[in-house]
Amino acid sequence: MARPLIISDCDGVLLEFARPFTHYLDSVHGLTLKLTSFALAGNIHDRAGQPVPAADFPGLLDGFFATHMALQPPVAGAVDALAQLARSADIVILTNIADHHAEVRTRELAARGMPYRVIGNHGPKGGPIKALLEEFQPSSAVFIDDLPPHHSSAAALTPHVHRLHMVAEHELRHLIPEARDAHARIDDWADALPHIQTLIGA
Repeated sequence: MARPLIISDCDGVLLEFARPFTHYLDSVHGLTLKLTSFALAGNIHDRAGQPVPAADFPGLLDGFFATHMALQPPVAGAVDALAQLARSADIVILTNIADHHAEVRTRELAARGMPYRVIGNHGPKGGPIKALLEEFQPSSAVFIDDLPPHHSSAAALTPHVHRLHMVAEHELRHLIPEARDAHARIDDWADALPHIQTLIGA
């Protein structure tokens, strides 16, 4: 019998990103992250206050995941919420992370009580979501992400999937704009859990 499928982003939804990444930039590179706009690449500055070129951002992000992923704590309520949902649904973590980091991320999540399949992705998520639906043939599906473009991508390719916009990190909530293609916006797992349980009939 088909089970529901929950497809969740990781950074900013299951694991904290902003504070660990800020610590990494400061301690390793002597850089600061000023959360003043919805664009991480444009918010990184050197000690003199000069913005770091956008071309340097991919390397900084890759370095963070290579050396500091273990410092990312779970978002409040995420571990317990997923554990409850896993009783009646399949869970897949769809994260925009380089392929060579996906295996480490799988281990790190499992060590934190989230032993779920991890898929590394590049770019829009509509395509991978569609592929997962074809693989699982779920009775229903829920997609959770903090970035509006991914909800638009999902809406275009898998319009029947329920799209939940969640910005679990307080530092980022005022920066990320409304996801117009999401069905709902819930930022705390305590409130998201009953919402999802109702959707999947748990």
